[in-house]
Amino acid sequence: MSVPFSALLRLVVDAPNRVLYPLMAIALAATAVVAGHRHSAADAVTADAAPAAPVAPAAVAAPVTAPREAPVSRSSSRRVGRVPHARAAGRPRPHAPKLPLAHSDAAETIASAKRSTFNVPGHCLQWSREQAGIPSKYADAATAWQHAIGRRPGDLRPLRGAAVYWTGGSSGYGHIAISLGDGKVRSTDAAGSGQVATVPIRRLSAEWHLRYAGWANSINGYKIPGVAPA
Repeated sequence: MSVPFSALLRLVVDAPNRVLYPLMAIALAATAVVAGHRHSAADAVTADAAPAAPVAPAAVAAPVTAPREAPVSRSSSRRVGRVPHARAAGRPRPHAPKLPLAHSDAAETIASAKRSTFNVPGHCLQWSREQAGIPSKYADAATAWQHAIGRRPGDLRPLRGAAVYWTGGSSGYGHIAISLGDGKVRSTDAAGSGQVATVPIRRLSAEWHLRYAGWANSINGYKIPGVAPA
């Protein structure tokens, strides 16, 4: 059975204070609880609805680059420690070894050859070096030519006082004579065996079947003074 609201209100108004005050306290407490519950719910909704704070992107580590080495020139590295082939500026060129001089110069050698009229047959090298005052060394004229200094191979106009050489012959010993200039020589065995004579160079080559080698300003390693170097 329901009680009308007006009846309840009357009961409250007519009720004594000892009943009214507790009821008012209960009503106030209930109101406070309800208000607090609503406030908490609103805060929760607000927190859920608030947009999330932007998250800063993680810092990307910069790529580590190794320090670049300075370029090295290959040509310069190859030159390190290498001795240059070019001759240093101002450095003198090495000179040819100095030859000992013959006892007689070109003019004296020619004069001695012209005075001579006899020779030991087949000993052209001995006779020729003796005219210039040169000691013995090589066994034959062909060998002396191979070791001669100041050579002019094939030159048919030797200077005066020069030694004139041939190679070949029946035994391969060659031949040697003293130049008088103008394409002529003073030679052993030229007028017969053991007879010294003056003859043209070409005549000896043709008649004795020798190969003309050339001329030089030395015999047996001795330079004849007065004969220009070849």
